[in-house]
Amino acid sequence: EAHNMAAGSDQGVAAARSFGDLSHAVYVPATPDAGNRLLFIDFWNSVDGLMTFFSDKQVQAGGAMVFKSRTPIVWAPSPGLPRVNLPAPTGRTDRYVGLVKGPVASRDAAEKLLIEATRKAVNGNRAKGLLSREWFFRADQPNSLEAIGVDVWFDAEGMQQIYADPDEMKPLQSLFTARPETSVWAKPAGQW
Repeated sequence: EAHNMAAGSDQGVAAARSFGDLSHAVYVPATPDAGNRLLFIDFWNSVDGLMTFFSDKQVQAGGAMVFKSRTPIVWAPSPGLPRVNLPAPTGRTDRYVGLVKGPVASRDAAEKLLIEATRKAVNGNRAKGLLSREWFFRADQPNSLEAIGVDVWFDAEGMQQIYADPDEMKPLQSLFTARPETSVWAKPAGQW
């Protein structure tokens, strides 16, 4: 209710869109023991518009109604990072998100490794339920070497099989310079 009051009003949606908001999705942890956490994934076509919108005092007050604490980070695509976006099969409406985030040695090396790893894995991943895979670098810190991978799946079991397979995860061992943070999220029921 707090989310919809803060972010779901016609006026609030129109304001966000006027600054470049293209898409807004909410997820909860896929495992019940993960606590009261939310993941918002928004896509904007203007970093300046995003920053202006979220610096508004009324928008910040709405966020305070929803979140006890939050870590807002702005990520941006890089032309050298791979992207996979596939249509959902008919009737497959469940959505799950897998995140991996951590430091890389260099952006160029990360791009090369991820292009090759994605090329090798995409067919098998799709067979297990992959809808999209995108990689981003931090936009709010342009010199940062932190990267995030965002997978969207329609099959939770297939997603877990891929993530549990050491051969599938092997490229990530060479990608990150420290242990990455990982999490799995599910689209919640209700009117978000």
